[in-house]
Amino acid sequence: MKCMASVRKMIFSIMALSYLFVTLPVFSQNEAENVTAEEDTESISAIEEIEDGAIEETEIEEQGKKHYLAALGMIVAPSFVIGSYNRFVSQASWAKVTFDDVAHFYEHTWKWDTDWYWTNFVLHPYQGSLSYMGARALNLNIAESALICTASSATWEYFFERNSPSKNDLIYTSIGGVVVGEMFYQLSLEANDWSKLVSYALNPSRLYSEWFEKYPSSTPKNIQELSLKIDMGASRAYTSYGEGETSYETFPIYAGPEISVVYADPYGHDTNKLYSQFELNFGGEAGKGSNHGADDMEKAVMYRIQVQSNGVLFSRAPEFARRDTTIALIMDYDFMWHSFMEFSSLAPGFAIKQRINYPSSHIDWQAHLCWNLLGTSDNYYYRRGFVDTDSYRDYSYCFGPEVVLKWKWASDKGHAIDFDMHAYGFYDFEDQLQDIDSTGFEAAEIVNLRYEHPVSDTVRLGLDNELYMKQSRFDKYYPDVFSLLYSAKVYARIMLIQH
Repeated sequence: MKCMASVRKMIFSIMALSYLFVTLPVFSQNEAENVTAEEDTESISAIEEIEDGAIEETEIEEQGKKHYLAALGMIVAPSFVIGSYNRFVSQASWAKVTFDDVAHFYEHTWKWDTDWYWTNFVLHPYQGSLSYMGARALNLNIAESALICTASSATWEYFFERNSPSKNDLIYTSIGGVVVGEMFYQLSLEANDWSKLVSYALNPSRLYSEWFEKYPSSTPKNIQELSLKIDMGASRAYTSYGEGETSYETFPIYAGPEISVVYADPYGHDTNKLYSQFELNFGGEAGKGSNHGADDMEKAVMYRIQVQSNGVLFSRAPEFARRDTTIALIMDYDFMWHSFMEFSSLAPGFAIKQRINYPSSHIDWQAHLCWNLLGTSDNYYYRRGFVDTDSYRDYSYCFGPEVVLKWKWASDKGHAIDFDMHAYGFYDFEDQLQDIDSTGFEAAEIVNLRYEHPVSDTVRLGLDNELYMKQSRFDKYYPDVFSLLYSAKVYARIMLIQH
């Protein structure tokens, strides 16, 4: 019992510290957060021309009446819709909650769950974002909306599932929900003027909030870059494990799209507002499998879904000659779901971003030093059947450091050389270990080197070389393993918006 109490204390301490880390900058915003209903105007972003012809972005933050009672409905509305679907349509046993389950909710014990990887680290943040965006659209500020999101997560865990409440879901649904929710909320505002359908797709909570508050019709114009990339490639993999055992795999062909968004200029950004600047890459690929995998489908089909994002929590922009600089607290949220590997991270930290301006080109670079509050690392060799085991989960819950380095040279004509590296250190949480597992350390990194050549003002062709490496070392039962995946791709990028 003492152990369980310590575990609960650890989890809620992480939640409390993370919530303060994410929302504390909100309370230093200007007084425009508190304008009264009589001063009700919509939030806009004014773009002003300065004397030398450059563009300077100026934000005017104003809001109307806060619909607190309606926002309370967002605590249960997404859970009710999702829970009803799982109970009456998919007939999931865990969704068939009884009155007795509800009446004795306080007896439920918090645990690490064994759910599907996609459910835990994509669907749960998205579920939390629905509550968060609904509250934001009802004029609650970021901190207030984060409370609604956290309450919604706890309500789901206690009252809409028969399973034990999940520690990892509480963190990813609440903190992840704020991260995903604020990005999607800002993008839905951007989309509102030119496509209501896209705006609704980004923020379905509008279907609820617009009963109480009209969605803004005049929106910010803060997207610096929006592009659609279509790539095609092939990969070769190598793995060594145990006593000299090795394996090779080939993914001969695959293709897929990727959407990249840069919201507000990352360089020279000065703000107290959470996620007033962020970068988001979301993409997927599919193709021919390597004939290795946990089942026949995985052997036949190669798949990859990837999310990489970072958003500013608080930043300052010191002035240097020819250099646009941002020093910031940030949040990195990364997710990889691949035939060959799985990992995720939810990592606040510190970043320096700088653009060095030249007469006909510029160099952009970034350095992020973060700490992963809760992430995952896959048990690759178990998941794909190289080692015989009765492991019941194909990943471990982890924490540890994350380092991101980016460097890009770009000419005014569109030529670009782009390098980035994401490196992760993974330590397992002691109390989530499987029976055959043991605490160990894993290090993984993904490195990309790209070249882009412009063929018109809006279309660019490129080459992408990607290298994934992972070293896993364990104390007892797992054999150490080294994995490597090299991918070569060609792609076409369509610039939909660029400044």
